[in-house]
Order: sequence, then structure tokens, then C-alpha cells
Amino acid sequence: MAKRRLFLSLGNEGQKKLSKFFKDEKIDIISKDAQWLLCSEDEIIWVVGRRADERFKVTDSKRTILKFELHT
Repeated sequence: MAKRRLFLSLGNEGQKKLSKFFKDEKIDIISKDAQWLLCSEDEIIWVVGRRADERFKVTDSKRTILKFELHT
């Protein structure tokens, strides 16, 4: 059974399925298939180039920060 991919995008209230996020952002099927995700185990950290997850944003209370850059 496939796992539901939940995502809490920055600036939005509550979690939503990744498929719902793609639909709301009007992302076509070809782009969805090619979309990169940065994950930590089963949690989505970043829909690369689109939106980060609220739970992983940088705040004053964070002690360790990893910086990821994508160069195309």
C-alpha cells in the first residue's frame, strides 16, 4: 500500500496531500513526474524549487541548520 504524502507548506494552515498541493498549484502531470522532493524518512522537507514545509523552516530556536542549494 502506498504511503500518503502529507505536506505542510509555508504560509498555509494544516497539512495537505502532495497530490492536492500539485493540483492547487496547477502543476501538470509531466511536471509532477519530474518534480524533486527533499525528504527526511517519510516527511517532505521541500518540494524543490516550489515550497518548503512549515515544520522545517529556519527560526531563532534552531540550533543546527543545513543549507541545500540546487544549481541547474
